[in-house]
This record gives sequence, structure tokens and C-alpha cells, in this order.
Amino acid sequence: MLHLFFACSPDDVDEPVPVATSGEFTLLTYNVAGLPEGLSHSHPEANTPQISPLLNDYDLVLAQEDFWYHNELAANTTHPHQSDPMWDTPAADKMGDGLNRFSSFAFGDLTRVQWVACNGFTDCASDCLATKGFSMALTTLAGETAVDVYNLHAEAGSCEADIDARNAGLEQFVDAIASHSPEQALIVAGDTNLHSDKAYDSVPLENLLSKVGLTDACRDLECGDERIDRVMFRNSPSLTLTPLEWSIPPEFVDAEGNDLSDHEPVAVRFHWAVP
Repeated sequence: MLHLFFACSPDDVDEPVPVATSGEFTLLTYNVAGLPEGLSHSHPEANTPQISPLLNDYDLVLAQEDFWYHNELAANTTHPHQSDPMWDTPAADKMGDGLNRFSSFAFGDLTRVQWVACNGFTDCASDCLATKGFSMALTTLAGETAVDVYNLHAEAGSCEADIDARNAGLEQFVDAIASHSPEQALIVAGDTNLHSDKAYDSVPLENLLSKVGLTDACRDLECGDERIDRVMFRNSPSLTLTPLEWSIPPEFVDAEGNDLSDHEPVAVRFHWAVP
């Protein structure tokens, strides 16, 4: 048996790289209206390729309605960590949940969960055409500092059955967080379809915030422009998240100034720190 020994001087030993204990990142939540052309309330065939490179300005992008044009949405993105869509090739009976993410930060296994209820195929909001729900992945900011990031798209519509299905999904969501992330720092973002100015939505919204312990970044920063597309967060003893800026990015428009989706994106700049 041959044993090789190498001598080295103290100067040859690499100094350990310090692990960051604080930093900033930008998050974008965006319903990209990716139903097939003709069904979408936007024009995804033309607009999705224009959206793609604009996503690179954000460290973490959470997309909703990324149903039919995922390849086009991802084509010009440079994020090193990206989710695979629910189905490689979408079809009428395999629309998927439309929830995907593009991240500068590494994330673990992506868990996708379908809502317990939906309403409508050709009536009300027709949400049973897709597999709407939420997704979650543990996302590493630095070293062992991580946050559970949830992306959701709630049941839409104002029919009584829509409201009942949406509320059932929100109760399911609260229970899922309590089970999976009982003490973890959280980011919860997406299309909540909860209008704070409508009585049938305001109570479920407040229940979501209070039961999970979430803070709406728009409210925290007094943005004055509360929308159904929300970015919410929760701190933990091991991680403090502080929203620094909430904005509607102006660049997501075509050459004529028309929005690239029927939703405007919402961006939040966060500071994070290990206490």
C-alpha cells in the first residue's frame, strides 16, 4: 500500500469564506396570463417572449398562470435555479397549476398541492379547467439561512360557489403551513384573488394574515395600492425579513405601452438578516 503525504505551510491553507448574515433581494410576483391564446385575457403568444428577459432584473420570480407558454417564458431568463412545470407538454386535460419560479437562490424539492375545491368549467370563473393550488420550496439565502417560499393562485370569481371554494382552499393553506412550516420564516406571494374592499373577501384575508402570522408588504410600507396580487412575509427567531420597497414595475409593457398581462406585476425589495 502506498501512502502519500504532502506537507504544506500555513500560507497554503485557504481561509474560510465568511457566510453572509444579511443582505437584500428583489422578489417579483406576476400572473402572466398564460392560458392559450384566445382563452387568455391577454395576448400570450406575443407577450410572453417579451416578459421573459425582463424577469432577469429580479432575484426571485414567482409566476402564476404559466400554463401554456412556459418554454417561451423561460427562454431568455438567466436564473440558475428554475422549477420544471407540472407537465412537460400542456394539454387541455393537463393544464397544470401554472405555478413556476425563477431564482438566483438555490431551492429544495418543489412541493405542489392542488386546492381541495374548485368551481366551474364553463361558468363563473371556470377554475376547474386548471389544477390551481400552491407550491412551496425551502429557499437558501446564504449558508444555512433559509426561508420557506410559497407561491399560490387562489380560486377566482364572485359566484357563491367560487367564494366557498376559495375559502376552503385558504383554510387548507393555513393548515398546510401550520403542518409544514410551523416555525419557519415565510414568504407567501401570488394571486390571492382576495379583494380587501369586498366583504366576502376581507374576512378570509384577515384570517389568513392572523392565523399564519403574515404581514402584507404593501400594508407594512403603506403603499396605498393594495391589490389581489400580494407579497406577504413572516419572520422567525433565526431570520428577519424587512420589506424596503413595494412597487409596480413600469417596464412590463409592449412598444405601445400596453400591459404584457391582464395583471400588473408586484415587486418587493427585501432586507434579510440573521438576528
